[in-house]
Amino acid sequence: MNFSFRYGCCIGLLLLLTIPSLILGQDKKSLNYGISTSAYSAIGDSELPFWLYANTDGRVDKESANFITRLYSHYSSSNDNGTLRFGTGIDVTSRYSQSNSLFFNELYGLIGYKFLNLKVGRFYNTIGLNDSDLTMGSMQVSRNATPVPKIELSTNGFTDIPFTKGYVQFKTMLSHGWLEENRFVRNAYLHQKYFYLKVDLDNVELIGGGIHNVVWGGDHANLGRLPSSFADFVDVVLGSSASADSNAPGSDITNAIGNSVAAYDFGIKVDAQNFDFKAYRLFYLEDRVSTRFRSPWDGTWGAGIEFSEQDQFVNEILWEHMNTKRQDSFDYEPRGSASYYYNGIYRSGWAYQGRVLGNPLITYGTNPNFLGRGDIANNIIIAHHLGLKGQPTDRFHYKVFFTYSRNYGTVVDQKQESPTIPISELRVDNYSTLLKGNYLLLPYSGISLTASVAFDIGDLYQSDRIGLQLGIRWNNFLK
Repeated sequence: MNFSFRYGCCIGLLLLLTIPSLILGQDKKSLNYGISTSAYSAIGDSELPFWLYANTDGRVDKESANFITRLYSHYSSSNDNGTLRFGTGIDVTSRYSQSNSLFFNELYGLIGYKFLNLKVGRFYNTIGLNDSDLTMGSMQVSRNATPVPKIELSTNGFTDIPFTKGYVQFKTMLSHGWLEENRFVRNAYLHQKYFYLKVDLDNVELIGGGIHNVVWGGDHANLGRLPSSFADFVDVVLGSSASADSNAPGSDITNAIGNSVAAYDFGIKVDAQNFDFKAYRLFYLEDRVSTRFRSPWDGTWGAGIEFSEQDQFVNEILWEHMNTKRQDSFDYEPRGSASYYYNGIYRSGWAYQGRVLGNPLITYGTNPNFLGRGDIANNIIIAHHLGLKGQPTDRFHYKVFFTYSRNYGTVVDQKQESPTIPISELRVDNYSTLLKGNYLLLPYSGISLTASVAFDIGDLYQSDRIGLQLGIRWNNFLK
């Protein structure tokens, strides 16, 4: 199924969903739209600093200055009790930069009935229990890359399990997506699913679940068409290996079909009198041995406080930690061999349109410090991240990021000499910071101004980097 045909189907679905919502005269309707323009520039001849292009949904070109215009609209409607729901959305980006582009960040249609939603197209959909605004990015699916077009069936958030009186709920999702043609394995598929349980004990919520993403199928230059049938899809869903008599590579026969990116994900939320405390822990998995906690320290930790009173100088604080150092190695082994986000068959890695789909600290492309493996230059990382935000006045809000990382390249860098190079000798430190503010200039007309300053200090890039962003946004301008 080619790109244009998929989007033709999506546009048709948008019309099909919008028409019945108008005919049925849904009781609850919501329309939000707007336009924004932003300019991004580095000071000097360097690339943009990390936090000006990371987690921007693939909009910002890090190689040069950018002038970006967005036009977006989201419509939803439902009947009075919310059992029947419709929705559409569009988000178009025009970018003038070293790599000019005009593309859809979102174009989707949604229909929901009772506790189920069916969504088709391209839409934002992070995966993981990490904070949505202050996070450095989920190791599963973040806001770093342009969304992958897909068909998704999911619950409408958490849903009560019968006979538990609302104390136990579940949330699940299953989707099938299409990756781009221009990658090492062309026209590969993306399978995604998760399942979470939540126990709600009045002021305490306990959440636990599993996540499974698989890049599979597609056309390999040497192996030809990789397993792509419906029977293979069932094997992918079940996490099974390929048949021995298929044309699948040996790793798919001995392990499981495709390139897996998965996790065990746990969280807790405590509702105190004046604030909410939350903590989460994601155990990162890439193969069967990792599901048995071969590298239990690899993954992410997070802890944060969100205050009930939002109109104050600081209303939320978040700390996160990421460790990917073990990579399937035992404690007594000097290095692992999993090579996170990289796969020997799917060498473009856990990425889409030149951006990592997960945590952006894992470096896509080249880096002068490391040899790289496939399109992943640096995936052995220890990082600490602090985010905070506030709203000192009813017209001004801000957020601040401080991110420190120790970077060690990939397993290839340790193997470049015999005996292998100790990992400590590969260490490269970096500090990245962001300060972003938003000021509501004309409250009644929805016009706001945005400004950001970001910088990188350390040896990870060719030089220290500093950059600025200035923008204006006009929400619901026809009111």
